[in-house]
Amino acid sequence: MVLEAGYPNTTGFRKVTKATILVKKKDGISDQAFVEHYTRHHAAMAAEVLLKHKIITYSLTFHLKHDRTVTQDIMKGKAQLLDYDAICTFVFPDYLSFAKFMYDREGHALSSDHDNFMDESQMKMMVGDEYMVIDDGKKVEKPDAGAA
Repeated sequence: MVLEAGYPNTTGFRKVTKATILVKKKDGISDQAFVEHYTRHHAAMAAEVLLKHKIITYSLTFHLKHDRTVTQDIMKGKAQLLDYDAICTFVFPDYLSFAKFMYDREGHALSSDHDNFMDESQMKMMVGDEYMVIDDGKKVEKPDAGAA
């Protein structure tokens, strides 16, 4: 099994392992309580474990009532929005680092915290490399594949 990130004979990919997790808040929790628990408690616990496994970046994106309303206003009510409340994104240097995080004993304590703010049964995950088009406000130039 190859645990390196990236796809052979390609350009433009970061050669990282990026895990994107879609998260739904648990029934009955307010947007404010969800954000507070996730950012102040859960993310802080996760950061300590992630740092042991060569994490490059860890970020959270929220998609709450305000965000949905503004987006629908911009899209004139025609936006096909995901029925999720947050996206958790991890970027690791390779699949091995990702796997070590997923099976870390301290990481299992994070799973037990999920019941406090999210519906774990609704979580969805996508893992792969990231192709860069624009980075830091600039178009990413790709080497000419035909040039040697």
